[in-house]
Amino acid sequence: MKFENNNKEVIKRITNRSLKTNKIRNIFAILAIVLTTFMISSVFSIGISYVENYKTMNLRIQGTTASVALGKPTVTQINKIKDLDLVTYIGYEISVGKVELHSLTKSRTKIIIKHSSIDNFEKQTKPAISNIKGKYPTEENEVMASRKALEFLGKSDSKIGDKIEVPTQIDGKAVNKEFILSGIYTTYGIVQDTGYLLVSEKFIKENKLSLEKDGKLLITLKESSKDAAPEILKKDITLIGNQKFSYNYDITYSLSNTVIATAVIAIIIVLFIVLSGYLLIYNVLYIAVNKDINFYGLLKTIGSSPKQIKKIVKGQALRLSLMGIPIGLILGAIVSFGIVPLAMGTLFSGAHAGAMPTDVSFNPFIFLASALFSLLTVILSCRKPAKIASNISPVEALRYTGANIKKKKDRNTTNGGKLYKMAWYNVFREKKRAIIVFLSLFMGIITFLSVSTFLCSLKVENYIDHYVKSDFTIQNIKAAKGKIDDAFIEKIKSIEGINTVYTIKASSLQLEMNNDVLLPTLNEAYRRLGQSQSQLKEFLEAAKKDTSLLSTSIIGIDDKLIERIHKEAKEEFDVEAFKRGEIILIDSSSYGDKYKDIKGDLTIKNTKTRKEGIYPVQVFKDNTRLLPQGLPARIGIPTIYMSTSALEKLNQETNNYYIYIDVEKKYDPKINMELKKMSSNRGVLFESKSEKTEEFNKSQIVMNVFGEGISIILILIGILNFINVMITGVNVRLKELAIMESIGMTKNQIKKMLTFEGFYYAGITTILILTAGMAVIYGVGTLTREIADYAVFTVPVIEITSVIIVIFIVCLITPVILFTNATKKSVTDRIRGIE
Repeated sequence: MKFENNNKEVIKRITNRSLKTNKIRNIFAILAIVLTTFMISSVFSIGISYVENYKTMNLRIQGTTASVALGKPTVTQINKIKDLDLVTYIGYEISVGKVELHSLTKSRTKIIIKHSSIDNFEKQTKPAISNIKGKYPTEENEVMASRKALEFLGKSDSKIGDKIEVPTQIDGKAVNKEFILSGIYTTYGIVQDTGYLLVSEKFIKENKLSLEKDGKLLITLKESSKDAAPEILKKDITLIGNQKFSYNYDITYSLSNTVIATAVIAIIIVLFIVLSGYLLIYNVLYIAVNKDINFYGLLKTIGSSPKQIKKIVKGQALRLSLMGIPIGLILGAIVSFGIVPLAMGTLFSGAHAGAMPTDVSFNPFIFLASALFSLLTVILSCRKPAKIASNISPVEALRYTGANIKKKKDRNTTNGGKLYKMAWYNVFREKKRAIIVFLSLFMGIITFLSVSTFLCSLKVENYIDHYVKSDFTIQNIKAAKGKIDDAFIEKIKSIEGINTVYTIKASSLQLEMNNDVLLPTLNEAYRRLGQSQSQLKEFLEAAKKDTSLLSTSIIGIDDKLIERIHKEAKEEFDVEAFKRGEIILIDSSSYGDKYKDIKGDLTIKNTKTRKEGIYPVQVFKDNTRLLPQGLPARIGIPTIYMSTSALEKLNQETNNYYIYIDVEKKYDPKINMELKKMSSNRGVLFESKSEKTEEFNKSQIVMNVFGEGISIILILIGILNFINVMITGVNVRLKELAIMESIGMTKNQIKKMLTFEGFYYAGITTILILTAGMAVIYGVGTLTREIADYAVFTVPVIEITSVIIVIFIVCLITPVILFTNATKKSVTDRIRGIE
């Protein structure tokens, strides 16, 4: 009968002393644990921070959390809406008037005065604004102002409690009103041409304004109700006069493909990190047990049980975790707090840059989960080594080499004696160890190449070629009247250094329903949004009664621009017929893959002047991206592109929508300053190719540092695994190599054999990279296209070549260096020492 010696203190002492005598092993193990913990915590922390900040940015640009608006609602309508199981909360705004100042008219800017209900301000507006100081007004003479409003009033330095005089129109009457500033806040948007003044409920009552006459109801829907809401509201709420529900869903709501693709890439990276970390920790502990196997055999001879030996091995691993995990978490937190503000500040430009927060989402759960996962990885990693140490008998411990060598039948001595064949046999005689080396090297390298592919696909040249077609672009966001007039365009043309000015006009006109051109695009739109055919039929029935539902934006393209589009486009169309107004274009994105089957004519009407025209339609895939997006229209109603001259025959009151400007390069900085100033004075959006390039380059630097930093660490993990395995391989074979040397094999022959082994490791890893690895790289390139439509799949040839060279160098020289260091003593001393 066997009696277990259950001395816990002795076990602890042996565990601690064993740790002290294996300092190099400890350094490798702690490094492995630190790297694994750091990678998991930093990737998740930065990823979650990015997602949260991106959501906030979209919300700020949108301006409200409200999903639906209804103008001039009645008490009955409000009560019915409240009773529906669709609503999270309801707020309202009451329009008061606008500020009347000559400076605002001149700069094409405006200041709107309104009142927000408490629910509207606190729950719907507050999440979309920032830097709030003071409080919402409660007294009749108090006002809360956006910083943009104070800027337009020339009172940017105003403080809470200051008096500001506002010349305004309230309910059609001109009034000079003096307010006390009770609060200040910052708004966001694509074009910052509007400021806001918020007044109190007492002010509304004093001026006899009401929600039913002057306001609009703002409804925030439940996420689960957004798809069903339009049909339910239409069915249950009776609208009066010109009332209609306006829908304004969160921008992120329509980005499901992007979110899925981003999540897939993130999951792939995390899985690689997890598996690489596991292999590294497992390898280090496996090596440690192999090295100390004689020690564990001796412990068994003096009465240690398998359970106690397992405790010693696991105890060492857990103590190393207590050192490595906190260091990894601290490094992860430092990187997260350092990288997130820098990345968020450079990844977005223009209005988006201001709207993008730089907050770090410090979620304790991320760091707790990272710590627990690292601990779990350590526990799983030490199970096999602990099992080996606990199960081995004292006699086996003396003969243990760590290699599970099976005798092979018919091993011909002549063939087997060739060094390259001996090396091949040595690589695969311990199959599990070989698989670990190949897997570790492959994963580290392929992660690096995947990140390189991702970054190369998103390089600045692709972005500029895809999105920024001219040196400068000026956009009148809503095609508002007077923002870009003919005098403004003539002034641009007169600037020295400008080569070409392309003008694009816009007008809202009405289409006539037909089954050949319009019905297919409606079908496609409803299909994409998951809407039923019955919902489409309801819309078509409504359009018969109210033909204004078929209104859309008609974009007028000047002759010079359409010639450029024709020259750069991959698909042909009759450019001369377009210029004569004999055909119109519709972008193929409205129709899906079968757009080439669309043929027919479209009737376009000007309901004000009763002018109309019938135009043959060509559906055209615009790879040039020079055709701008149209103004908002009903779901499935396409934007129409026609020549400017044809548009002006239908409607003489068109508004300038876009201006593309190309210049001589040497004049770029000077023209940039002048156009930016002109655009600012008009309240229109200005974009410069040189500025975009510079901003994107900054973001690329951040992405490169972070992305390649992660992948280089993973390559290092792979190389460390290889070195660790080779250390094990050389150490456990020291007796074998010494005996081979004693029977006549020279050190040079042994070194050649080990070099061949390294060559096989490098060669097989290279084959894996060029086969399975290329499939992974292609997959990453495809997913990148889902995240960014400007991405161009690029095989990272330089990176692949460089990494293969590095792997061959490491794999070829590491075994030789290890053997040289391990065999400084004579053959006799080495055999005696091993025994």
